[in-house]
Amino acid sequence: MNFLVLLAAHWVGDFLLQSRKMAVEKHKSLKWLLFHVVTYTFVVLVISQFVFSWQVGLGYAVFNGALHLITDFFTSKLAAKFNEKPRIFYPILGFDQLVHTACLYWTFINADVLAL
Repeated sequence: MNFLVLLAAHWVGDFLLQSRKMAVEKHKSLKWLLFHVVTYTFVVLVISQFVFSWQVGLGYAVFNGALHLITDFFTSKLAAKFNEKPRIFYPILGFDQLVHTACLYWTFINADVLAL
């Protein structure tokens, strides 16, 4: 159940609170990518406080924010190249979400070592 709460936090931070400007610009502007990642990390930080101690929640959010930055840096550039080719574009987005979910899960099962 706790992992589902964190997946919901991911959904809020990665989709609901990602503006169109962030989504369109993050592949070419570090400013917009960082704005997206800071927003995402803040949501994960707030929600993780209901799942972990504050120290583990802080580490979990910061670590996942860094992983999110690395993932989106590459996948947003790749997706932008294939924006007009849905048969390639959507599998890239799916892969992006697979990587994010794997990162969230891996850090969830190893959260005890993430305390800051």
